[in-house]
Amino acid sequence: MTDGYIVDQTINPRTGLMVSYPKFKTEYGTYVSFKLGIWNPETQAYDSGRLKVINVPVLKSHDDFGVTACVKHYMGVLSYNLTIQLGNNAHEAILTGGLGTEMVETRFPVLNIVDAIWVNALPYGGPTSSYSGATRTNVIAASQDPIALDYWGAKHILLQIAQNTKYFRLSTVLDPDNASQTNLFGQWLRLSMEEINRAGYQTTVDEVHMNIYVGQYQ
Repeated sequence: MTDGYIVDQTINPRTGLMVSYPKFKTEYGTYVSFKLGIWNPETQAYDSGRLKVINVPVLKSHDDFGVTACVKHYMGVLSYNLTIQLGNNAHEAILTGGLGTEMVETRFPVLNIVDAIWVNALPYGGPTSSYSGATRTNVIAASQDPIALDYWGAKHILLQIAQNTKYFRLSTVLDPDNASQTNLFGQWLRLSMEEINRAGYQTTVDEVHMNIYVGQYQ
């Protein structure tokens, strides 16, 4: 019944992440475990089917990891402070697909909605940004596949803006197809995808297997 974090001190052998997640009581008196679901006082057990996660990140560049969107948003799920005290650096594990591990070993989102109304497309310039340094695109994008949405948002929003600025030579850091070097967004996105697909979910970075629908509203 206590609010806090659960930490699995077994480090994932593939990605090097120590998984952690919150449990808490809502203002309505509901007890939630991010991994196990909603506590049912009648059965004295968690009901996993009652908990659905909708993942709503803001699309932006990142000074260390290239792009922040659906996958990297899960840094807000784990406890960086607790795991770093136990000798595990979750930020470093991003580069080896660790947030893919976090997603599938806690709770995978049923829907991902990217807020790209204002974006920071300055390579190595995010995640913070003033409005004067950001670009207004008025785009909201959604998908059940967080990998596909991250890929599409980086390629067709951030990269397109960056290539039209004086920083175009640095824009390759935002390119999800650029996975030839270590520590690049395109590489860790694919490693995250491998973790997610290994758990039985279907995610992709292949646009041939993406159905894209665009709607414009006045």
